[in-house]
Amino acid sequence: MKKVLLLFIVALFTVTLASCGKGDDNVLRVGMDLKWPPFEDRDEDGEPYGISVALAYELGEYLDRPIEIIDMDFSNLIPAVDNGQIDVILASMTIREDRELLVDFSDPYFFYPLITVMNKTFADTNSVTTKAELFAVDGARFVGTASTISLTIPTVEATNPVIQEVVDTETATASLVTGSSDAFIISASTAAAINNVNPATTVLLWDAIEYSPIGMAVQEGRDDGLLEDINAFIAGMEANGVITRLSTAYDADIAADIPGKGLEIYLGE
Repeated sequence: MKKVLLLFIVALFTVTLASCGKGDDNVLRVGMDLKWPPFEDRDEDGEPYGISVALAYELGEYLDRPIEIIDMDFSNLIPAVDNGQIDVILASMTIREDRELLVDFSDPYFFYPLITVMNKTFADTNSVTTKAELFAVDGARFVGTASTISLTIPTVEATNPVIQEVVDTETATASLVTGSSDAFIISASTAAAINNVNPATTVLLWDAIEYSPIGMAVQEGRDDGLLEDINAFIAGMEANGVITRLSTAYDADIAADIPGKGLEIYLGE
C-alpha cells in the first residue's frame, strides 16, 4: 500500500511540474534597463514603473500572455535576447543598421526627439545655439553610456570629439555639472529633467539632433510569429486605446520635465 501511495505521489508531482513548465513557457520575458524615466524606471517601492513598463503589460494583454519584466544593463539586452534569456527587448532602443544585423526589430512604436543638454560654460563660450554649431566645436567632450546614441552620433558627426563613456545617467549628469564633459545627447524628457535640477550649470539645445525611431526587438530569425504579433499590436495602438491609456497615465510625468508636453511628442515629427 505504501509503495502504491508513493508511486501516486511521484506521478502527481511529475504532472504538477509539467503543468508549471507549460505555464512558465507562456510567460513573455521582456528586457529593459530600469533607470531611464519616464519610460523605464522604478517606483518608490522599487517596482518597475514607466511608459515602457505599461506598454509591456499592454502587449501581454494583447497576446494573452503573462509578462515578466527583466531588468538589466542596456548593453546586455541584445546578447540576452540572442541567447534566449529574454524574449523581447522593450527598452527605448533605437532602430539602427548595426543592431539590425544582430536582432529583428519591430516597426517603430515611438519617435524620440533627441536633444542635447550642455554644460552652460561650454555653451556660452562657444556660442552654441544649433546642432551644427555643436558638432563644429573641435574636441568637444560628449558623455554617455555604452552602446547608446549619446555616443554613437557624435562619434560620426562631431569634429574630433572626445568620447566619454560612463555607467549611467547620474554619472553623465555629474560630469556635465562639474564641467568634466560638455554635451550629453539624450531623449527630450531626460535632458529636460537634468536641466530642471541643474539650471545654473546646464542649458538645453532644443535643436533636435534627430527623431529616433524606437522599436521592440526579438532574436534574429525567430520564426514563431511573435514579431508579426508585435507588429500587429503596434499597428493597433491608436485604435485599441493604448495611446490614450498611456497618455492618461503618464502625461503628467512627461509634463513635469517638459511643461506643456505629453506623450504626443513621442508619436512622430
